[in-house]
Amino acid sequence: MEFNLFIIPVTMIVTELLKQYVPTKYVPLLAVCLGLILGLTYGFYYGQDLFVHGVQGLIYGASATGLYRVGEKVYE
Repeated sequence: MEFNLFIIPVTMIVTELLKQYVPTKYVPLLAVCLGLILGLTYGFYYGQDLFVHGVQGLIYGASATGLYRVGEKVYE
């Protein structure tokens, strides 16, 4: 079993920190790219398949973006 689900909360935290420096329309792209980078880093560090972990990172980054958007709508 893979334990790289840390990518979602890390992506959310870093995205929230960088949100004040990046225009709002680029926040989802930033989250997806950050998820990709973290997924590739995880795969490289543990000697796993980079493609699989890169795709998982993309999915996790998109999940973090979705969670961000849902939370944004709840607190409007």
